[in-house]
Formats: sequence, structure tokens, C-alpha cells
Amino acid sequence: MEEWKGQDEELVYMIYGPPMRNQNLRDGRKLVAYDFQTTGSEQSLYCSVNFELKDSIVMSAKYTGNLGAIRQHVKGPYGPKLVQ
Repeated sequence: MEEWKGQDEELVYMIYGPPMRNQNLRDGRKLVAYDFQTTGSEQSLYCSVNFELKDSIVMSAKYTGNLGAIRQHVKGPYGPKLVQ
């Protein structure tokens, strides 16, 4: 997710689509999140891809949650990423 740092906010939306959650902070930063659920054989697995933006530039990007659920959803600015 490190390659997202410094990328334009619009590229995030072009790759991931409209955010599922976002919040504008008083200091000018914006938090944008994409939530995913994958149904396994015994349970549902959850994950989230999160971006911190300032002045329309990605300051940080990370993912949280179950690794099995996130594998198919992590994308870099230039296409899908392999998550191990």
C-alpha cells in the first residue's frame, strides 16, 4: 500500500470507486474507507482498505482485517496487488 503515498485522490476513486465511508477532519485531512466481506465455508470474513488524504493527495494507505478476505480487494495505483 506504500505506493499509494503521494498519489492523487481521484486515482483512489478511479481504482476503488466511491468510498463506502469518509470523514473530513478539522485539520483538513480526509479519511476514506472501503469495507469488504467475504463469506467463507464457516464464517464471514471482514476487511477494510483505508486512505488518509490531505489537499487531495494520499498521505497514507493501509488495510486491516482478515488476510483471506483482503487478498482479492487490495489494489495499487497501477493494478491489483499480491498480498501475502
